[in-house]
Amino acid sequence: MDFYSTLQCLGWLAVGLMMFMFAVTGGFDLGAGMLVPFIGKTDAERRVVINTVGPTWDGNQVWLVIAGGVIFAIFPRVYAASFSGFYFGILLVLWALFLRPVAFEFRSKIETQCWRNFWDWALCVGSFIPALVIGVAIGNLFLGVPFQVDPITLRFMYGANPNDPSAFIDLLMLLRPFALLVGVVCVLMMLMHGSAYLVMRTSGVILARAKTVLTVSAILLMLSFLAAGIWLMITMPQWLVNYNNHWWLWFAPLLAFLGAIGAVRFSQKNHVVKAFSFSCVSVLGILGTMGYALFPYIMISSTHPEQSLVVWNSTSSELSLIGILVCAVIILPVIFYYTHFVYRKMWGRDVKMSVEKIEQENHVLY
Repeated sequence: MDFYSTLQCLGWLAVGLMMFMFAVTGGFDLGAGMLVPFIGKTDAERRVVINTVGPTWDGNQVWLVIAGGVIFAIFPRVYAASFSGFYFGILLVLWALFLRPVAFEFRSKIETQCWRNFWDWALCVGSFIPALVIGVAIGNLFLGVPFQVDPITLRFMYGANPNDPSAFIDLLMLLRPFALLVGVVCVLMMLMHGSAYLVMRTSGVILARAKTVLTVSAILLMLSFLAAGIWLMITMPQWLVNYNNHWWLWFAPLLAFLGAIGAVRFSQKNHVVKAFSFSCVSVLGILGTMGYALFPYIMISSTHPEQSLVVWNSTSSELSLIGILVCAVIILPVIFYYTHFVYRKMWGRDVKMSVEKIEQENHVLY
């Protein structure tokens, strides 16, 4: 492998790292947000769930923005094809995410049950839709996306009819059964991860309920992840080529299952930090399984397969990749250290959110 190809592979790994950072940080934010109306029976209990992610939720969502920026810098053709083709899907994610900051900030402004219930459900919906849509988008990468490149303008055009392309893909066209199954896997992954975070950061009745949700969501996650794998094996065996050629890649799906099992077992034994750590391992295994199956493909064209985007034909120039690599080596350690510093300062080492703490700091917390 030459130097440029090595840089391209490093760029692919960098995008994967950003996706993992969003899934492991923003993932428990979204998971906790989805659980607010269900795991909290009273207003104080719902505030416990909200305040577990209250100090850090906005910073965690930045990883999604960084992931988009990294794709733009490293894979500009993928950025152009995906952000224009999935236009309505991206807008749906953004509109849903708009509900989250408003819900966090406005919920406590009026002390009426109707007002707070509305924002609790807004937070739930604003957390559920991004998880589902992102999963559906990933599922469509396996199925193929109907796009082509105009030979004159070099613009990406979309649509199932090659003779009548459009500027974007119809959102309903993306809601195919396998893609919806991957969306369910994504939602369950974030529910498991969010409940694991609640297990680590809460006490009392919320802790007990979070353990139950963690167990149920982890079991459903393993079943849906297994179903998606069997579906691929039967209907799309071409995505198993990398696994057939490199046996050690099977450690990725194994980590997905072992992580989910470990999260449940350690939560039952009250080893809450280990439970959350194993949940992170499961997230890593799921994302790794999908990434290794797709490599080197990024976006498959279902209408013009010869124009599909792969790692080798969609990256920036060698000089650009060198500059990005130098910046990443300098900036990423700073970001990781700063993130660790913020979490440690915000939470300390053994701080647990509880109903009693909510009542003591009623006018300070969300």
